[in-house]
Formats: sequence, structure tokens, C-alpha cells
Amino acid sequence: MMLKNMFAAIWKSLFPVEKISIIYAVFTAFFIIIFGAKENHALLMISYRILFIALILSLRFLYKHKAANTVWFVRNAIPLAFIAYWYPETYFMNENIFGNLDRYFVVADQYLFGCQPSIEFSKYYSQTWINEMMNFGYISYYFIIMAAVFIALAKSKKCMEHTVFIILCSFFIYYLTFIILPVTGPQFHFQAPDNVINNEGFFRNTLVELQEIGEKPTGAFPSSHVGICLVCMYFIFKYSRKIFYILVPVACILICSTVYLKAHYLIDVIGGFVSAPVYFFISKKLQKLKFLE
Repeated sequence: MMLKNMFAAIWKSLFPVEKISIIYAVFTAFFIIIFGAKENHALLMISYRILFIALILSLRFLYKHKAANTVWFVRNAIPLAFIAYWYPETYFMNENIFGNLDRYFVVADQYLFGCQPSIEFSKYYSQTWINEMMNFGYISYYFIIMAAVFIALAKSKKCMEHTVFIILCSFFIYYLTFIILPVTGPQFHFQAPDNVINNEGFFRNTLVELQEIGEKPTGAFPSSHVGICLVCMYFIFKYSRKIFYILVPVACILICSTVYLKAHYLIDVIGGFVSAPVYFFISKKLQKLKFLE
């Protein structure tokens, strides 16, 4: 009973973003134990989860003994920063339930649009300035997420906590979808030259370097780039109409870039538009659950 009360007290003291992160880490740990992971990564992935939970608990301890405002921000920011780790990890867990599904998405794009938009788009608009604009748009994904978080923080701590939870929870739902539905996207499915983009320009080189660090053949459907962008733009609209209208063109370029750069089939983009409000709604419902408050 004493141990149970201790765990209950620790759980109660955690922030909602920390709780949902631990739930995701534990849930996927069980998935790894049951189904395994590619390339003998299972033990390493379980170890990372233990370290992640230890980090969360350490920050909780610091919150009582150090500058509260600084540690409060770090405790809310760290779980969101970890999306950079959780995303490529989905590659090592997918294909356990279904095999690779790209062929069906290629057929769907061909049937719906009469061509392969992910091939034709960059082929038709091959100018260097368009290429650079699209690469800039794709990279802006990270800045739009940060914009949503900091604009919410400018309103209040409560607004930031709410915003970060919804964004993070939406990410986790996308990642669970990627684990179940393994779609690699045109850049990995097609062969050269159909999967090749002109590698010239500052933004193109920057994106290539970023992809070398964290990109894996996973996470094409539905497009989390599109879905999370829409979720973030909702919060930006809610907290600052002026910044929202400034970022609308950037968001539009971002969405177009997902197909231009062959990260997604066009049907993935449609999936992003459809899934965004659904995952947003689910995240809001989860946030209201008593054990996550």
C-alpha cells in the first residue's frame, strides 16, 4: 500500500505532457517486447525508454529545488523535443503487423490523379528558386511548431501547457499510426531518377543534412507534416491573428513541399488534412482524462 501511494504521489506531481510521454514510452515498450524490432534494436530502444523516464523524474525533483520557472519550461519542452527521437524509431517497429504498403498508395495516386504527383511536380517545376523555396518550406515545419509554443507561452503558462500537450499527443497518435501502417514515401519507394531532387542551394543542403541525422523510411501516411502544421496553425490563429496571416504562405509552401520533395504521396497530404482535426479532437479528449490532469 505504501509503494502504491508513493507511485500515486509521483504520478500526480507530473505534468500532463510528461504523463502522456511516459504512457507512449511504456506502451511502445510492450509493443517492442511482444513484436520485436528491426536490426536488433529492441534492447537499445527499451534502454532509451528507461533513461527517458529517469530524465522526467529527475526534472520533477529539480522543480522543487531550483528556479521553478526555468525548470517548468524545460519540463514542458523536453517531451516535445523528444519527437526527434520517437519519429525515426517508428521505422524499427513497423512492418510487424502489415508489410510495406507503398504499392497501394502508388496505385491510389495513379487512380485519383492520373499520374504520380510526387514525380511530376518537381519534374515540371525544376527551377532552382522553386526547389529552394520548397526546401525552405519543408524546414519551416520546425519553426511553425516553435512559433505555436512560444506564442502560447506569451499568452500564459496555462496556454503553453495546453498547446504543447495537444501538439505532443497528436504527434504520438501519428507515430502509432506509422507503426501500424508502414508507408515509406516516394523518396524511398521509387528508384532513381524518379526519387531524385536537385541538390543545389543553401536550404536544400541544410535539409539533406537534417535528413541524414533523423530521416528513416517511415511515416508517410498520413502526413504528420501536414497534420501537425494544421494543428500548430490553429493555435497560432487562436493566440495571434497577425502572426497567423504572416505564416499562412509559409504553411502553404510547407504542405506543397511534402509532395515536391517526394516525402509524401499526394494522398498522404489528403490524409494529413483529414487526420488533423480527428487527432486534435482525440488529444483534447485525452487531456480531460482525470489521470492525465
